[in-house]
Amino acid sequence: MQCKDIPDAVFVAAVRNAPATSSARWRTRWDVAEALEAAIGPIPDNLFMAKARRLIARGLIGGCPCGCRGDFHPADECYDPERCCRPTA
Repeated sequence: MQCKDIPDAVFVAAVRNAPATSSARWRTRWDVAEALEAAIGPIPDNLFMAKARRLIARGLIGGCPCGCRGDFHPADECYDPERCCRPTA
């Protein structure tokens, strides 16, 4: 399995459908991974993070691309879209 095998819309939907933390709109990487695996089956963690990095770079989701914070959010729920959810060149 490769990143291209995980549809962008399915990953973004998993971010949107994962439970948000009580204090913010962020979803933990573990909750997102669980929602994504429920939709398409088991995914290795390194593949999950690689796909997340690509979606963050394209501005489709926001969050921590290295996984240290382990949080993600849909781009339309971003608190600071000028810095967070902008596609990179």
